[in-house]
Amino acid sequence: MVTTIPGGEILSGILNVIAQSLLLPVMILLVIFIVFAVVEIGSILAEYTGRKKISGEEKEDIIRKIAVCKSPDEICNVINDTKLHQFDKELLSSIAKLDHNYYDKQTREIIARNMLETQESKMLGSLTKVDIVAKVGSGCGLLGTIIPMGPGLAALGLGDMQTLTANLTTAFNTTTAGLASATVCYVIGKVRRKWYHQDISMLYDFAETILEVDSNVIEKE
Repeated sequence: MVTTIPGGEILSGILNVIAQSLLLPVMILLVIFIVFAVVEIGSILAEYTGRKKISGEEKEDIIRKIAVCKSPDEICNVINDTKLHQFDKELLSSIAKLDHNYYDKQTREIIARNMLETQESKMLGSLTKVDIVAKVGSGCGLLGTIIPMGPGLAALGLGDMQTLTANLTTAFNTTTAGLASATVCYVIGKVRRKWYHQDISMLYDFAETILEVDSNVIEKE
């Protein structure tokens, strides 16, 4: 004996309408995610080929060169001769050129830290879209799988194999698209985050050396 909950059919109908109305937006999002993932693959390949990695030996050599500098101009010359990105060179040069007559050591350290944190925020902030797709893509894929299963199972009960096949095809395609875009963006996010953390750590080391050199120069003066 089947027990019917009062109002259950109405609520079930409302939920069915809501679920089916979500299918089209989910499919649109999945297409956007796939296109985004393909674009990001090209972007990270271009970034990799244009990336000038500084080895541990080169980093130590740069730090030693900065440590023996006698003036901010000498520090800037050393920085400009490195393989750092142009915006990183400008950041470190700005730290080296902080006015010693206007700022004391503690103030220069605070300003330098704020500049580095701003740069760090920009670098890691560029990963926001990739992280969103990596997390939302799989969820949209799951929604695209579950939503067509309702009409598919209903069609199965009526013996309508054509409708069942169409819904199963949609379910499998959305699952593939969601998992593919999420996986690609997850890997890209991991790789880029590793690169950026290495770059940020190196910038902090260079900035610390620059500030230490500045303090020693002032003490000698």
